[in-house]
Amino acid sequence: MLNLVTWRIVLRPGSGWSARAIPDAIVTVGPAFRHPGLAVEVGLLLPNRNCLRRLAAALDAARDLFAGRAVGLFLADPFLNLRTELDRLTAAGITWIANLPSVEQQDEAFTRELADVGLDRGLESQRLVSFRSAGFRTLAVVADQAGTAGAVETGPDGLIVMPRIVDFAAGFPSFRQRGAAAAAVADRARAAGWSGPVLGLGTSSEADHETLWPPPLDGLICRPEPASTP
Repeated sequence: MLNLVTWRIVLRPGSGWSARAIPDAIVTVGPAFRHPGLAVEVGLLLPNRNCLRRLAAALDAARDLFAGRAVGLFLADPFLNLRTELDRLTAAGITWIANLPSVEQQDEAFTRELADVGLDRGLESQRLVSFRSAGFRTLAVVADQAGTAGAVETGPDGLIVMPRIVDFAAGFPSFRQRGAAAAAVADRARAAGWSGPVLGLGTSSEADHETLWPPPLDGLICRPEPASTP
């Protein structure tokens, strides 16, 4: 049984980005462990050594699920063989990659520990650049202003603002909290001279009311749901 989730992307009407072929969704392997009280966004960051094997099986068995969509990979995975994944995804016709889930979502103390062993945002950035060099288009995940400059330096086609794990401690973070973080990232990215689309995490119901979105947001990436064909 395939364990995949889809993150639907909804762009602001009239933003102009839809004409630039931003994918309509991102597909990632689902979490290895599920619990009603555990947000999928958090569960995806739990250890999952079978993640790449599951992705390979999905590409073989359900290629239609990926048509026109981006693939999300945990690019700080120490078991990821970049050459193998580049070849596999190219052969499957995938043209978009996102570093989703990302170490950006971890709390700052744990992020420093990951950096000590070379499994940090720097590794994700290097691999995003490698995918771009191989002809892929990329979506880069960022959590706050501090990580914005590094994400922009990879030359992404879009930024995705994801809350940190700690933000889910009391449940799904409020729209106000998520909107403020996304607006801050957008402001920092613009100040750095980057002009691509900025997407914030939202719910399906929020995606239907774009007049409520913070002005800097060009769209929402909806919370992950079980994957279905386009």
